[in-house]
Amino acid sequence: MFETLFIVSVILIVSSGIKYLWALILLAHDPDSLKIKKDYSYSPKVSVLLPCFNEGRVVYDTIASISKSDYPDFEIIAVDDCSKDSSYYWMQKAAADFPNVRVLRNAVNRGKNKSQMTAFRQSSGDVIICIDSDCIFAANTMRELVVCLADPTMGAVGGRVGVKNTNESIVTRFQAFMYFIGFQLYKIPENWSRTVVCISGCLFATRRSILTELEPTLEDRNWFGVPVAEGEDRFMTHMILLHGLGTYINLDAKCWTDVPDTTSKYFKQQLRWRRSAFRDIFLTIRLLPKHIKDLHWNVTFSILMPAFSLLFGAASILFAPKFDPLFWANPLPWAVYIINSIILSIVIGQLAPEQKISHPLLVMAFGAWWLISHFFITILALFTMDAPDWGTRTKKVLEEAI
Repeated sequence: MFETLFIVSVILIVSSGIKYLWALILLAHDPDSLKIKKDYSYSPKVSVLLPCFNEGRVVYDTIASISKSDYPDFEIIAVDDCSKDSSYYWMQKAAADFPNVRVLRNAVNRGKNKSQMTAFRQSSGDVIICIDSDCIFAANTMRELVVCLADPTMGAVGGRVGVKNTNESIVTRFQAFMYFIGFQLYKIPENWSRTVVCISGCLFATRRSILTELEPTLEDRNWFGVPVAEGEDRFMTHMILLHGLGTYINLDAKCWTDVPDTTSKYFKQQLRWRRSAFRDIFLTIRLLPKHIKDLHWNVTFSILMPAFSLLFGAASILFAPKFDPLFWANPLPWAVYIINSIILSIVIGQLAPEQKISHPLLVMAFGAWWLISHFFITILALFTMDAPDWGTRTKKVLEEAI
């Protein structure tokens, strides 16, 4: 049984890994297929939706960076979800310091999804940009998102998400690798077919008409009757694809975010992301005939292959000790990890010098994460699909001195 599970896991992992090779081939031999037509004369009003919970001073910096955008007509609608720290103060200060900023506050904690929709109902822009409350924008990011939506077949556009605190700890260095793979390299084959399956909530642009149509579905999201308050970015992307519209990542649109700097925070983040991925699997399976009939095959491949590799990987890890108690000490994965660390650190240093990783070999110490990721997080995610909170931001916070 273990041998069968192991073989299936290897096949699935290799199948998912094909996307990396595919991305490099596209970059080298057919880069024009990755480019979308941009219309810089297209400049409708933009509304930036900014839900916030326990960000403190960081939310002020986020609003400040957006306010420095080179786009001519935009507003920022910020909603505080009953933060326990000084977030609301900093949001009010930002509204006083910068034009076109409106701040709202929920009467009770409602979660990111509903806070975002509260902001949407108060907005007036024809293009909606959903962001996280700790993102820093490049000056041209808003413009680069909007010009892609001039194409009527395009339903949603995202951007390149970088790490602000790359060298803060081994955990953040590791995530710099993972962000580069997941938010840039892994998206290239999906850009090729205009079927990105998850546009990050850090930087998500769509048309008002589309979000208006999706609003009832987003409000009613639940897992067997329990409201779902996380993973709205993946869910919205999937819904837009099911509506027959394209999705795309414009790598010229850049933002930077703080990533979890401790193992415990990273665990919570990954658990939240894993739940979203599994909900996406069940939605895909439930609507599989429609995916096969109406959508590009790359959608089904990109959703199911990585997730099934995790499930079979978890099963393999469960049975592995019975056959080889020291399976985790196999030197081959560690050697591959070291080589990947060196190569990717060089690539990141060239393509994103502001995220250059110091002492990349330290990341090797985090290689054991695959055991935690493939087994513990996968199993826990499957049994906590109805979790309602803000994930890494749900914590007891002492009020900061202002």
